[in-house]
Amino acid sequence: MVMNKKIIVTAIIICVFAFLGSMKAQNKFWILFKNKSGTPYTLSTPSTFLSAKSIARRAMYNTAYDNSDLPVTPSYISQVDNVPNVTVLYASKWLNGVVVTITSSFVASALSTINSFSFVVSSGQVNKYKINLPDDIDATQTNNQLFDRAANTNGFSMGVTAAQNKELGVDCLHDLGFRGQGMTIAVLDIGFDNYSTNPVFDSVRARGGILGTRDFVDGGNNVEGDGSHGAHVLSCMAAVKPGFYIGSAPRADYWLFRTETGPTETISEEYNWIRGAEFADSAGVDILTTSLGYTEFDNPSQNHTPAMLNGRTAPMSIAATMAARKGMFVLNAAGNEGGSSWQKISVPSDADSICTVGAIDTLGVIAGFSSKGPTADGRIKPDLVARGLGAWIVAVGGNYSPANGTSFATPILAGAVACHWQANRALNNIAILRNLKSKASNAALPNNTLGWGRPNVCEFKVGISESPLPFGGDFFIFPNPFNTLLTIDLGNLNSGDVSIEVSDVLGKKIFIDDTNSKSYFLNTSTYPEGIYTIKISGSNGTKTKKIVKQQ
Repeated sequence: MVMNKKIIVTAIIICVFAFLGSMKAQNKFWILFKNKSGTPYTLSTPSTFLSAKSIARRAMYNTAYDNSDLPVTPSYISQVDNVPNVTVLYASKWLNGVVVTITSSFVASALSTINSFSFVVSSGQVNKYKINLPDDIDATQTNNQLFDRAANTNGFSMGVTAAQNKELGVDCLHDLGFRGQGMTIAVLDIGFDNYSTNPVFDSVRARGGILGTRDFVDGGNNVEGDGSHGAHVLSCMAAVKPGFYIGSAPRADYWLFRTETGPTETISEEYNWIRGAEFADSAGVDILTTSLGYTEFDNPSQNHTPAMLNGRTAPMSIAATMAARKGMFVLNAAGNEGGSSWQKISVPSDADSICTVGAIDTLGVIAGFSSKGPTADGRIKPDLVARGLGAWIVAVGGNYSPANGTSFATPILAGAVACHWQANRALNNIAILRNLKSKASNAALPNNTLGWGRPNVCEFKVGISESPLPFGGDFFIFPNPFNTLLTIDLGNLNSGDVSIEVSDVLGKKIFIDDTNSKSYFLNTSTYPEGIYTIKISGSNGTKTKKIVKQQ
């Protein structure tokens, strides 16, 4: 029987421990709480439960806080955890409940005690979970004024990845200087074997671009030792082997989350993903990319059915929608079931407001294995497509090779989205998805095979025109247009002090400072809307760029 899971790889994984995993799952239970009464947290003080980066992201896009942002009431967790023979494994603030384990012979008595608590709505074996969601987000475009930017002709060889990047317009954005700087991507997958030693990740490690790792399966921070699929996915975005291989977002920052385990298939893995998504939101991640999907489990009573693919039934789909509504751009592989009896997408590809990614070949033709839509409630899926048949990845030893699967189309596109969003930072995640779909190759007649088609991330005008002057290097500014905090990346400059000057449209200098750091952060909260010029001067010359302040 073909597994409908999918870590969505080309190799078949034989589940030798399926029976033991199924038995273990019998002792996990989901406890749903009524409310968050008595919580010590308040929406007026988000810094107590969200990072500064997360708060800044929400402020940039006017994303409101709501009750789902508050952590689960601590006293509720402790009361459940204190029930004899019960252990709380983890809590979900978005779904407002906890997952627990109960010793087999005490299940009935423990659940009786738990259900007697006034704050408990229901309890049951970790299985289906349904919740009512608010109406769709208003996807109104927040940036109506974009500007031309001159192309940089200082290109570089992408090697074997040239075609899969060029198909999406990534080469164009890279030449313009947009390579993911300032963007944070969370990769939720299985193992990331050798990510800490693989030479293709030397550059991202050297600059501190791996922000952290978390194991949401076994606990701790070790994400190596359970396979290499996650590392293959990461390579599509972050790997750099000059002249041979360039990922689609080589200068983005990354979080690596292990949410999946190889030997068994249980619905608790969906809850692991939810924990990862909640952590990502708290950490201020911009983009979530996942090459996992679920339909069938070792315990058949937990299986999803096509009728459940409505975005509002499976716990992982519910959480994926919530992640998008909190401002993150969420991508998920459509699945590799296009040629099987199932054919359809898997959970959470049915989620609303996310980008479900299908796979195409070198000619732009849909791969036969790429899963199809629609969702159970009639929405078109996939949303977009990228190279997934003959996609180039990097193995744990540093060698690159072609591979098949929507698993790889997804991160290739995720990196492209990171570069595009970097260039259009004033747009929120929903507007970015809407724009990419509107100009994609199949936008005129979207369907449930190709979706809206293959996007061109460089189709939209990015940045503004600049006047290059003789200079021994280059610098990058993001976001542009900007609102409050402006980052100046001096990465290509020779070492030594440089002078930073900001002038208004009339040429009046309004800011001057010196620095020898690689990155400089400028608070522009007092600047009125308008066009400004930044001049960087050093021992090798001077270069100016124009920037735009928008409220």
